[in-house]
Amino acid sequence: MNNLTQTQQDAKQAYLNYQSEQMLALYEKADANERKAIIKQIDSFLSVISKDEKLFWLKFRRKLETLNEKAILFSLGQVLLTLGAREALEESNQTANEFLAKHQKGDWGIVCQDDKKENDFSVKEGFRILSAYRTARDVRLWVITEADRSSTTVLLPSEY
Repeated sequence: MNNLTQTQQDAKQAYLNYQSEQMLALYEKADANERKAIIKQIDSFLSVISKDEKLFWLKFRRKLETLNEKAILFSLGQVLLTLGAREALEESNQTANEFLAKHQKGDWGIVCQDDKKENDFSVKEGFRILSAYRTARDVRLWVITEADRSSTTVLLPSEY
C-alpha cells in the first residue's frame, strides 16, 4: 500500500527522473567497460527497492541496453550451417542466431585486430566478412558472409 501524498509521489518521481537523466548522460559518454559498470550498479540495488522503483529502473536499464545495440550493418542472405557447426551448437545448447546477431552488428568475436579492421573495411566496400566465436563448450565457430551478401555460413574452421 502506498502511504505517500500526491506531492510526495510527484517529488519521488521527479527525483527518479533526475537520477535517470544523470545516469543517461554518463552512459552516453561511457566506454564499453563503464557501460557494463553502470548496468551492474543498477542491478546492485534492484533487490532492495520498492516494486514501483524496481519497475522504473528495469525500464531504464532496458533503455540503456538499447543504446548498446548497434544497427545491423549488412544482410546475411541465406543462412547455412554445416553439420559440424550444427552439432557444436546443439552440444552447447546454443543457437546460430546469437552468433549471427553479433556478426551482423559488427562484433567480430575472437579475430585479431587486423582482421577486425579488414571486416570493417569489407562491410563498407562489399567484400567477404569473417567472424570467429567460441561456443559455451569452447568449440570455435566461423561465420562467413559472402561479398555479394547472398549467403552466410556458420562452420567449424576444419570444415573450410
